Amino acid sequence: MTGPVLDVWLYGTRLATLSGPERPGLSWTDEGIARWGAGSRVLSAKLPIGSSVVPALVRNYLDGLLPEGNARVNHAMAAGLSPDDSLGLMAVYGRDTPGAAIFVEHGHGDPTRSGHYELLEPSEVAERLRTADRFSPAQFEGVIESSTLPGMVPKVTLHREGSGPWYSCKEGAASTWIVKRGAPPNTESADVIDTEVACLALARDLGLTDIQAEVLTFEDDRGPLRAIAVSRYDRVPAADPRLHQEDLAQATGLNTGDPNRKFQWGSRMPSLGQAAEVLRLDGGDRDQLLRLVIFSYLVGNTDMHAKNISFLRLPDGRVRLAPAYDIAMHLHHAREGRRLALDVNGKYWVDGTGEQAVAITDLIAEGKSWGLPVARAQNLVEQTVDDLTAALGRIDPADHPGVSDEAWLTVHRRVSRAAGRLGPRSRSVTEKQLGERPSRMRRRGPRAPK
Repeated sequence: MTGPVLDVWLYGTRLATLSGPERPGLSWTDEGIARWGAGSRVLSAKLPIGSSVVPALVRNYLDGLLPEGNARVNHAMAAGLSPDDSLGLMAVYGRDTPGAAIFVEHGHGDPTRSGHYELLEPSEVAERLRTADRFSPAQFEGVIESSTLPGMVPKVTLHREGSGPWYSCKEGAASTWIVKRGAPPNTESADVIDTEVACLALARDLGLTDIQAEVLTFEDDRGPLRAIAVSRYDRVPAADPRLHQEDLAQATGLNTGDPNRKFQWGSRMPSLGQAAEVLRLDGGDRDQLLRLVIFSYLVGNTDMHAKNISFLRLPDGRVRLAPAYDIAMHLHHAREGRRLALDVNGKYWVDGTGEQAVAITDLIAEGKSWGLPVARAQNLVEQTVDDLTAALGRIDPADHPGVSDEAWLTVHRRVSRAAGRLGPRSRSVTEKQLGERPSRMRRRGPRAPK
């Protein structure tokens, strides 16, 4: 059985060719090597240009661009394909993916300016959200929308300019917003989209992100439907708006066929240390990564897994940490697990006491393990605590009516407690105070991925 042969375009250059249905092979083009040079990781940390690439790593990279779980099955059914046919799925949905890589039929030509937008009514957006995790063979008016996103939460990709109307993205037109369906009303997680918008507002104040987010309600004949709309950080105003990116799972070659693999849970990978190494290899700023980890810890975000840390890979080959995204307050939920998605200094309990509870000094020790000087890591922790304290004083809870008093109080208490445990700022943390990294614990029981 032969599958499609696809060209991979990146930043207006045909970079590679993909072929082979079960063991996808990747061949680099002369023009790709000429532009970026052999060894460049502009596509992916695990796929250096000019190298002989292991098919399993190619497949893991492609799978990282595709939906997970039932959403992948439904995408495959709509295209008449097997859910295991990664290359076939990319042939159908690969013209608007996370990042700037575009996958088109071999010989198609430069696809960066193809596609068009079509106006949507709010009720049509609601219908798309309602069916985002269901089999939808019609593909919305019979015109394929060649767009895909990873993840388990039902979501759609759309286009919007400013606060204007919503548009569907046809035949490879670049989407600029992600709209995710909120949890049903009267459920414990119904406020996650509200706390995500609030956390992103705080992150913007700290300079950790520049993306915009808002909670919206779409009406159709079945009633109101709450959702969160988030601007894509991998899209910029330009003739070709795509910026390339990859997440930590792709950058480490992780197979996320089992969605639980994106959590560390006592394993060696994925890890924050690996994220720091991805940045170090191409001159990225590890300080910003530590600030993101500190911020996520302080607001009580337990869901910063390998698909929620990403890296921008710029046209000149440089890499930098992607803006913060997918961060929410979780610890005010009574049934929320207190286990972090990725360990901090070998520990994983975000709240409470005990050997595996993460203390503020563990954040410093984590930065030290990446090669940051202790004084520098300590300064980053102190500055982030101070900056978040100030940001909490500036944010108006009235702008976020869906965030409960309990959620705000939980975050205020965590930040205040962290400031108190840092103690006098003139006294540096010593190597002895950082202590030894605890031994790795065995993976303990799966939980349902978010």
